[in-house]
Amino acid sequence: MEASIVIITDRIRYNKLSRLLSSIKPQLDSTKHKIEILLLHESNKELSAPDLPVKVKYINIKEKQGFSYNRNQGISNAKHSIIIFIDDDCWVQDNWLNSLLMPFENDPNILATTSGTHIPRSNFLGDCISALGFPGGGSIGFSKMWKVSKNGFTNHLTVGNCALRKSLFKIVGLFDESMKSGAEDAEFSFRMEKVKIPIKYVKKAYAFHEARTTLKEFIKWQLRRGRANYQFKQKVGPIEKFIKLRLWSTRNIFKKNLTNPALPIIFLLLGLSFILQQYGFILEKKHFE
Repeated sequence: MEASIVIITDRIRYNKLSRLLSSIKPQLDSTKHKIEILLLHESNKELSAPDLPVKVKYINIKEKQGFSYNRNQGISNAKHSIIIFIDDDCWVQDNWLNSLLMPFENDPNILATTSGTHIPRSNFLGDCISALGFPGGGSIGFSKMWKVSKNGFTNHLTVGNCALRKSLFKIVGLFDESMKSGAEDAEFSFRMEKVKIPIKYVKKAYAFHEARTTLKEFIKWQLRRGRANYQFKQKVGPIEKFIKLRLWSTRNIFKKNLTNPALPIIFLLLGLSFILQQYGFILEKKHFE
């Protein structure tokens, strides 16, 4: 099999990129698959490729065009038939690559695989934020945030850690470039579900993700999610089933943390998350009125 790993960054954070690529490097040496790595850098100024632990194809793309534009640039520049997206602030566990690709080997009908993220312990606030289940399941796990069937399929793609056949885009199209603030994975998943394409959840293909450890980071993130929620609603229409999913996942958050002394803070952060996302939603709505 041949796969292109796509990493996108808005600025070169050498330590983070080095951590990610160092975690991937041993897997490149041991895998039987043919792999290329693309590093897409949002920069209107063309720069030289940084010296990194693994050889990468370094590509400049336009700044501030949105998440979907960036991902579509990765797709258009990838030369292989399977595209793997991994976020630049992640690092991967020892058998990540082969685990993510194995379902494609076993079943030619599989078009997409995804997994969650594990967030290491950080400071008190960071651990409370991770307990809210984002990104990729946070500290409560993917299957507590999105439903996974008994045979291991889900209807949600976590685009920060996933693999997609290129043929999938001929069926459902590319990522929607009007989705500039996020939720591009939810909208893409919605289109997949409409044409009955399941997503294989691969628990063993998890990646690690940094915790958000400051209130400033949390506020900025939630406001952006609120803007993304408005863009998402404009695309998919009625969102009752998504509200039901969030109520279900919220119950799981409380169940997971019933004996956690930090539960009151987690509860406050949930409330603050709702308020900030509503405010972001309103700001985005006013922007388009």
